[in-house]
Amino acid sequence: MKKHLLTLLRILVPAAILVYLIWTIARDPENVEAVRQIFSSRTRWGMVAIAFGFALSALSLTFIRWYLLVISVGIPFHLKDAFRLGFLGYLLNFVGLGGVGGDLFKGYMLAKDNPEKRPEAVSTIVMDRLIGLYALFVVTSAAASSLDLETAKPAIRTMAYVVHSVSIAGLVVMSLALLPGFAKGSIRDFLEAIPKVGHIFKRIFASVRMYRRYPRYLVVIAVLSLGVHSLFSVAAYFLASGLFEHHPTLLEMIVITPLAMVFAAIPLSPGGMGTLELAITELYVTVPEEEMSKASAITVALGFRALTIGLAFIGAVFYWTNRASVDRSMAEATAEEENLEHLAETAGEEFEPSEEPEAR
Repeated sequence: MKKHLLTLLRILVPAAILVYLIWTIARDPENVEAVRQIFSSRTRWGMVAIAFGFALSALSLTFIRWYLLVISVGIPFHLKDAFRLGFLGYLLNFVGLGGVGGDLFKGYMLAKDNPEKRPEAVSTIVMDRLIGLYALFVVTSAAASSLDLETAKPAIRTMAYVVHSVSIAGLVVMSLALLPGFAKGSIRDFLEAIPKVGHIFKRIFASVRMYRRYPRYLVVIAVLSLGVHSLFSVAAYFLASGLFEHHPTLLEMIVITPLAMVFAAIPLSPGGMGTLELAITELYVTVPEEEMSKASAITVALGFRALTIGLAFIGAVFYWTNRASVDRSMAEATAEEENLEHLAETAGEEFEPSEEPEAR
């Protein structure tokens, strides 16, 4: 019953937000006219195509990041498989309502092909998510530093302070986790014993313990992660400039987009559906120095969602060409969900590093 209620909530929340945004446009004739101009000669479709290219590049960097995480622990892996599973996982993050999510699917498929390294395989997913999320906060924190918080609205000011705090706290925790003596330290024991969230810390620390043996890989992976969110911001800028002549500057979009993606990271809806659009809309009219219309904000927000759906469509192609095997693997991954989560918590306990990671 609890699972069904959560699934229902994940459907209703984004649906309610999207209905609200569309209603906001429909109730004002000027807003409707602003949206109609998208299909007029004013829209620069070349800029929109460039935006999609940057978004595709950003998503591709996440697949390369996961590929490096996999080969660094000695699991034989092909880059083309990282892209295939990556696009399928991205698709499942949108349509995996009540079923297997993209991360679980990728972890299961990798573990299935490498049964002798199942804990390490699942741990690559945990580490990929951890690095990606922290990089998002770092990029957001750096971008928010350009804001004049004294004149900013209270909500923006609070958001900036929270992002700065999380970035600093994350740096402290990860620095401690990389220390040799942290594996058996009292701080780790305390964090892992916290009710409800202790198991999350256990998965994170197990993964960090495993990857601290490969600092050069982590440096490259960190740089790629920063590039991911920067490229998504550039994509949003080209999208806005393609749709409207009057739009935020590139620096302002580098502030707006990562902040909005922080909201989208809240697991309320599949793929951040609804929460991302709402966040972009509010930030689009709040952050820029020049006044932006609500209609253009909502249009750009929905346009950015269209870009992500276009990326997910690539995953749909991979799905339809291998539908039977993917459906079977999804069912198997769902059945093994609890076991896979346990493997992520024990990945670093008895891990033996390979002499040289195998890249393909």
